[in-house]
Amino acid sequence: MTQTERQEAIYSIILEKEHCNVKELCSLVYASPATIRRDLHFLERKGVIRLQYGNISLTNAPEGHLPLAVRSNQEKEAKRLIARYAAKMIPSNATVFLDSSSSALYMADYIRAGSGITVFTNCLNTAMKLSENKVDVFLMGGCLDESQYVTSGIWTLENIMSTNTDYLFFSSRYMDEHGNITARTPSGAQIRQYMIEHSKKQYFLCTPDKLNKVSTFHLCRAQNLTGVITDTDLSHIPDVRFINVHDSRL
Repeated sequence: MTQTERQEAIYSIILEKEHCNVKELCSLVYASPATIRRDLHFLERKGVIRLQYGNISLTNAPEGHLPLAVRSNQEKEAKRLIARYAAKMIPSNATVFLDSSSSALYMADYIRAGSGITVFTNCLNTAMKLSENKVDVFLMGGCLDESQYVTSGIWTLENIMSTNTDYLFFSSRYMDEHGNITARTPSGAQIRQYMIEHSKKQYFLCTPDKLNKVSTFHLCRAQNLTGVITDTDLSHIPDVRFINVHDSRL
């Protein structure tokens, strides 16, 4: 088990039990107390758990602060279903932006090796997975966030501005009932806005947990995108092209 996988497992156990201790985690994750404590201190620094008098409990940290490994474990089945469908939409020899979302990370499992597809991303985990799967990939340089494994900053924006792709697949924090898509951070919104501007077709990957809520920073309107790929009925949002993976077949 890698460090990322172990931290994901630890968080999932705490999420299920609500309270536990190091001894329990050692027996469940098959790791030493020292290793478990390092992972717990990492999660505590991210503000997602609380350590107090030998007990471990969850905090009410905003989801955007959760490590990528944790976020990728949320709505896992819906993300896999949407990612598989989205990947099948990409024709051979296409160029693609994938953002740093956990939904886009799942797409890396389904993009075909030997198809001539080239991917540009600012997510280190996505780039590594694509490289391991023998898919051509460019990592957009910039300042690396060690907990999210994401690059950002002016270098990342300059890389995006000098690139034009056929497709963009991205996700974000929320989409409200009017089709407004919002992000938790200004940098996250800006990077995705640049990707939208420099791609011919743009698709928002939308799981049910993103619906009918608003985050801090406006990103775009779903009505201005090529489409929204989802696994739920979103017909109540006007003037948006929705692709329901349960209703559509490639």
